[in-house]
Amino acid sequence: MTKKLAALLLLTFSILGTSMAQAEDFAAGIVIGDPLGFTGRMSLNEKNSIDAVIGASGGSYRGLQLHSTFLFDKLQSWEMASEGPMNLYTGVGARLIFINDGKYDGDVAFGPRVPVGLTYMIADPALELFGELALAMNVSPKVDADLDIGVGVRFKF
Repeated sequence: MTKKLAALLLLTFSILGTSMAQAEDFAAGIVIGDPLGFTGRMSLNEKNSIDAVIGASGGSYRGLQLHSTFLFDKLQSWEMASEGPMNLYTGVGARLIFINDGKYDGDVAFGPRVPVGLTYMIADPALELFGELALAMNVSPKVDADLDIGVGVRFKF
């Protein structure tokens, strides 16, 4: 990976992080699975949001993973007990893995990703629990498919 690409990615995620921190409906937390790391979500309106993750990939390519997804938050919604709703969501985004192991050590895996997941909102404290499956199609260093699976919690600000 070149230094210019690394600087561009750092700048992109810094801008995204700053924008998310200033949003009215922002949530940040952790995700466990593949990847394992930190996650943020910013609502754009009642139906859409953008999420981002920075973490360790342990799947077919091991290394630092960055991904961001435009989400359609409420494909289906169910009211649950006295807390908040459970929502089915999907989206489309992109994923980068800076590979640091195996045959492709030093390469960058890149491609689109399409998640499907559930969120459960808790009002007090302001939390969102989530779980998702995401199909990712790598276009480099070789064309192949990968499945990311994760569960997590985000604290709403």
